[in-house]
Amino acid sequence: MPATTGESLLLAARLQRLPTTRYTWAFVLLLAGALIVEAFDIGSLSVILPILKPLMHLSAMEVGLLAASSTVGITIGMIPAGLLADHFGRKPVLIGGVLWFSGLTLVSAMAPDFRTLLILRGLSGLGMGATFIMPYALLVELVSSRTRAAFSGILESALGIGYVTVPILGLVVLPSFAPEIAWRVFLLIGGLPIAYVWVLWKYLPESPRWLSRAGRSDEAERIVAAIEERVEQLIGAPLPEPVVTRELEMSLGSERQRVSLRTALEVWRPPYLVRTLAMTSGAFGTFALFYVAVNYIPSLFEAKSIGLSNVLILSLIVTSSQIPGKLLNGVLSDFLGRKPTYALFASASLVGAYFFGQSSDPIVMMGWGCLFLFAASGSAPSYKMWYAEQYPTPIRATGQSTCESIGGKLLGGVVWTAVFPVLVDAFGIGTTMTLIAVIGLVTLLVVIVFAPETAGHSAEELEGQARGPRNGLMNQHAPAQEKI
Repeated sequence: MPATTGESLLLAARLQRLPTTRYTWAFVLLLAGALIVEAFDIGSLSVILPILKPLMHLSAMEVGLLAASSTVGITIGMIPAGLLADHFGRKPVLIGGVLWFSGLTLVSAMAPDFRTLLILRGLSGLGMGATFIMPYALLVELVSSRTRAAFSGILESALGIGYVTVPILGLVVLPSFAPEIAWRVFLLIGGLPIAYVWVLWKYLPESPRWLSRAGRSDEAERIVAAIEERVEQLIGAPLPEPVVTRELEMSLGSERQRVSLRTALEVWRPPYLVRTLAMTSGAFGTFALFYVAVNYIPSLFEAKSIGLSNVLILSLIVTSSQIPGKLLNGVLSDFLGRKPTYALFASASLVGAYFFGQSSDPIVMMGWGCLFLFAASGSAPSYKMWYAEQYPTPIRATGQSTCESIGGKLLGGVVWTAVFPVLVDAFGIGTTMTLIAVIGLVTLLVVIVFAPETAGHSAEELEGQARGPRNGLMNQHAPAQEKI
């Protein structure tokens, strides 16, 4: 049976009062490991594209299709993954996603031709879609609102580590084999982290908030009690009594979630419609720049007639710049708020993108490339947390997967990634990067005007704000704070 309102309130208050300890770090690092595995898998294509292009005699359009192929799968699979996570739980969907894309990457290393490789990369993206969104849903639902954006920066830095590992390993692996073998070896290495599935199954907890709202309150209680026991051992003292504030008490409904096609449509209806449109728009502007950097920076440097080893070194430097950006963004977002932090980073990324396109010297391009990837990729921690916070627990995974799949993956990842090399061939790098900078400016303004600030509130408080005052009528005479 679903938990009563009082049980859900108490559970939320117990989770919110938990301090940051080694347990919190261990939980976040478990999630980070899944993102490192995924980022390496996605980025692996960028370093083998310069090999595949002459080896398979690929046209500009075929290069674009291959670069976008996994993102096509991510886009198709992300919303269904959100629905599955809201129905079956966050943990099984995350585990299934890692198992799926790692297994298909191993198979793709054996692809006999371009068409087969294209299909396998597209299918692998179905699992990547689940892996992209689950860590952030779990973070919102298990980590206190006081520090969750900072830890989101850790998760995003894990993606950065995965992307940075790609050119490092490329420097070791690719020159060691003939071209027709090197790309296959690299994809085989990309699929080996399938073993991480066991680690997630063994050690990752399910979201107690989701369990409670799904009618599995006994399981939620066991997990929270185990966490509390571990935290008390780490701090060497009893935890304070949980306190339910009036804002929290007025925010939480007790209904059990029922996930269906109607759940997917709910994010397109009031009171969520405006925030879905705004956050989807911003996701497009942010991810379009990011995917240009991840998929094409090695190829753009190669266009300057630089040798493969130097291309990989320059790409490594540019790709490395995103990690400090992600860490800084997460910390600033908890301090300044989601909206001003996003505005700061998004503006810097537009400047970097524009001047990257106008530069002709490889070293100058590297400098501007570092700025736009530092800021574009760096804006992701608070932004992903921001759109996860826009929706209540019963539709959170569906809502965040909608914003990211349509704005970030479909428009920013698939459409823009596929047409980018065609636009560069037709109009040049300068005009193409100017166009994307203008698009990014427009989407930034939409987000700033229409998206509400969410920093500093618990998951339940955000739920009450999203639903509006009509749901805040129960216990309206309750005292400001009440201990349960």
